[in-house]
Amino acid sequence: MAGVALGAPGERILVGLMSGTSCDGIDAAAVRVSDRGRGRDLAVLAHLTVPYPPWFRQQLLRLADCRSGRVDQVSQVNFVLGELLAAAAREVVSAGRLALQEVTAICSHGHTVWHQPAPAAVGEWQTRSTLQIGEPAVIAERTGVLTIANFRARDVAAGGLGAPLVPMADWLLFSHDRLHRVVQNIGGIANLTYLPAGGGPEQVLAFDTGPGNMLIDGVATVTSGGAETM
Repeated sequence: MAGVALGAPGERILVGLMSGTSCDGIDAAAVRVSDRGRGRDLAVLAHLTVPYPPWFRQQLLRLADCRSGRVDQVSQVNFVLGELLAAAAREVVSAGRLALQEVTAICSHGHTVWHQPAPAAVGEWQTRSTLQIGEPAVIAERTGVLTIANFRARDVAAGGLGAPLVPMADWLLFSHDRLHRVVQNIGGIANLTYLPAGGGPEQVLAFDTGPGNMLIDGVATVTSGGAETM
């Protein structure tokens, strides 16, 4: 992918891929981003959700359970999910009436199967850790597009907690020169972003506020007798 300049002036088309705690499917979006202002000139060209087959959803749920997850299955599902993510990327690009050659990069969060923000003892080391599956090498091979991944792992490696990840996007999209703003995101775990008026990224405050869709999904499953999961 030599010659791809993510920081070059002008407009870029990016594809975002996400698989969340509900394990219901892949959310995909194709967006056009410009460099004007704080980068908030953003247009959504297409977005869609690709549902997981029931058997694959059960695989993801088993992998996230220390009592049932196995390393061979983690490896296998990692590659299968890579194929599904690549297919979702191609589908959303087509829905936006685009060609893959027009896409600057595919940004894939993948699916979290383990997240441990508190340090744990491993031999002489005290380490935080996080693991997302959905092999980015498969996405890159199937699409021919530069693929960026491991966002949570990079944050943990840099000394962060790996979550929440949304505050930078909140700042780009919702910050204001004169107004203080608070953005509440209800994911598997809900989180809050405080955007001070006129503040830069360093002034943003963000933190988890407690369970979100995890509890909602659980209540939906119990009250529907398993007919609904979210």
